[in-house]
Amino acid sequence: MTQIRPTWLTALLPLLAVYQYGDREIVRAELFRMALSADAASKTADALHRIANMLDRDGHAIDMHREELRAIARAALSEFDRVPPRAPLVGVHEAVRRTRERAT
Repeated sequence: MTQIRPTWLTALLPLLAVYQYGDREIVRAELFRMALSADAASKTADALHRIANMLDRDGHAIDMHREELRAIARAALSEFDRVPPRAPLVGVHEAVRRTRERAT
């Protein structure tokens, strides 16, 4: 099953609408989750960069053992364990719908 994560661009306008007219706690929680996700992605990218560009003192590529590579990858991926699951999309859509109903 493919998991689709909303990007900042696709999530920002609905979140701003909910923040302005609806439940601000939902928006705060989602923005916090997105920030944690961005931090984890950045740390994972740094680890991948480190793996891809490991050099010895003479500037030659280092041959690493599989277990060393796995340890670096596991440490980077463990950052995503800190990211809470996103709020169900249905809940956000309901909040937007209620917000629109109140505005009219």
